[in-house]
Amino acid sequence: MAYFEDEKQLPDGFAALFKKSTVSLTLADCGRADFPLIAANQAFIDLSGYSASEVIGHNCRFLQPEGGPGPVRERMRSFLEDSKSESERFLVPNVTKDGTPFVNLIYMARLMKRGECRMILGSQFRINRGAGGDADLYDEALAQDLRRLNLLTDDSNWAVLGTFEALASSNSIIAQARLEE
Repeated sequence: MAYFEDEKQLPDGFAALFKKSTVSLTLADCGRADFPLIAANQAFIDLSGYSASEVIGHNCRFLQPEGGPGPVRERMRSFLEDSKSESERFLVPNVTKDGTPFVNLIYMARLMKRGECRMILGSQFRINRGAGGDADLYDEALAQDLRRLNLLTDDSNWAVLGTFEALASSNSIIAQARLEE
């Protein structure tokens, strides 16, 4: 299941991918102030605890703990403002709707059309103590989804900017976060 502000504004095939993916996915609109979410899948709804109506049309700040996410906020703002950055990943302290704190590994990649960033694809992974092989499953599932997105956009003047090197390094980020817990 997936939720959309306007499914027609998405590139062909994106809605189907969002509906099928087991990875938490969101799309933010780069053309509007504050980058509101225009799509989210069921995995994101399950991760956050918020309903689709509480997510669509809002910036992801609703996941921030009281007092904000700390220094990572500036890195995230820099990524959103710097159109030269293709993709980035962030470890962010977040809170579910019921107040449960968690560390969120967020992967963001730009979706471009005719040289202009139109959307930001976000993928989220909840880092838990003892998550074991979940990180490997996340990496593989996200890599497959990104490959599918690239195939979908080949003939439609859309491009997914993002490096598999950035994606591949997420395991080391997860490992480091576990060491710091």
